[in-house]
Amino acid sequence: MKAKFSPLQLLDFKLLESHVEFVVPEEVELDVKELFQSYSVDIDFGLRNNEDEQEIQLFTIIQVNSGEDDTLSGYKIMVEGGGTFRIQNPEELEENLKNNLTQFSTLNMMINNLRNIIYQITNLGPMGGYLLPPIDITQLLRDKAGSKID
Repeated sequence: MKAKFSPLQLLDFKLLESHVEFVVPEEVELDVKELFQSYSVDIDFGLRNNEDEQEIQLFTIIQVNSGEDDTLSGYKIMVEGGGTFRIQNPEELEENLKNNLTQFSTLNMMINNLRNIIYQITNLGPMGGYLLPPIDITQLLRDKAGSKID
């Protein structure tokens, strides 16, 4: 099947910062999959539209198992990335589609790029690769909008 390209283009992606720390487990026998599923995940992002150049810039930070008091053994991870996007012919798109591409799709692409980086940087670690679970992008956007109102 021939793929149809999206009007949303990822022009540039950069890894701005990354940090992985290994916290040695106290237990000898440990279910790594269960441990990974119990990690807390915190995601923050900032979106900036550059109307002149019709570009969208999105900065995203993902922190895994990095709470001050509740850090578990294994990996403690932080990655930050920045992406530049453009929508081709935005004037030809319906407003709902344009909003979906600008918010939902850009954030989804950034999280997926950072997910791959997290897996790559942990893959050679003592517990193998950590694969960030699927994220509810809609809820992230709702939470972000709610935090601006408060």
